[in-house]
Amino acid sequence: MSPFKNKMSIQQQYNLILCLLLCSCGGGKYTYLFDAGKQLDFSEGKWLLNRTESNSKVFDSELYEASYAGFKEILGDGLVDMNTIRTTKLLAPKIGFELTPEELGKLQQDSDCDYLINVRGNVVSNGAGSLAFDSGNGYYSASNQSSVSIMIYDLNAKTVISSSKVVGKATAENSHFDNGNGVPSINSSAETLMVSGAKKLIGQYEKNRLD
Repeated sequence: MSPFKNKMSIQQQYNLILCLLLCSCGGGKYTYLFDAGKQLDFSEGKWLLNRTESNSKVFDSELYEASYAGFKEILGDGLVDMNTIRTTKLLAPKIGFELTPEELGKLQQDSDCDYLINVRGNVVSNGAGSLAFDSGNGYYSASNQSSVSIMIYDLNAKTVISSSKVVGKATAENSHFDNGNGVPSINSSAETLMVSGAKKLIGQYEKNRLD
């Protein structure tokens, strides 16, 4: 085999690993919790999507894009994003995640919207990394974990109508290497779990919608 073919083979292996690291999102397990409002009627009103919050500066834009796309699928033209409404309305520089009845009433007056959707992500741990190798030192266990919370407010009633959370976790253990071939396990990063978790949690709203 020529040196060129060997080089291409190594490059192909590198590209494959890189692709898996960037795109892997199926390795996590997700747990859902609805404190209130698992079933909602999305057929009427204007729904304002706030800017997302997270402790990941790199993936916060991906969290927002995933949230917008998911709720757009549910609400269609009923969804209004914060940047768009600021072109015609004067709103506070930042709208918090947890709001008082007074703040909700003020936002309704300023925005002329009926509902507010807040999405907050939290990267909990990246202990397992993206690639886990068998150290040969006995039992090994580590995990990547993130959570996403959603709060939906009725601005006219000045109250919370839905509160939900999803926790995504990817665990690497030495049992992954029981075949003895030394192949590393590929884990979803905590940031990937956060974005994927948002998509899945919004999917629960779609699945359980009343309209």
